[in-house]
Amino acid sequence: MKPAAQLILFGSLRKKIEGDYNYPIRLDLKEPAPIIDVLKRLKIPPNLVQLAMVNHRAVHKDSTIKPGDRLALFPREYIVFTDWKDFRF
Repeated sequence: MKPAAQLILFGSLRKKIEGDYNYPIRLDLKEPAPIIDVLKRLKIPPNLVQLAMVNHRAVHKDSTIKPGDRLALFPREYIVFTDWKDFRF
């Protein structure tokens, strides 16, 4: 069995999720899933996310995650470094 993906939320995004989740959030995935679908599943509005990182690398909003990945989401209030400007949501 493949490990679940992990979701790490920063800043105000931690307060946006509904439900009783342990932290970091375990995402059981059977196959790769678009980040946008993960946001919908957790009821996090995409416009609140400024940057997504998969396995410590900035990714585009149309990227996917797979079992075993680590997805980190940063809210709008976080500063984004210049070299990440092309990865903003």
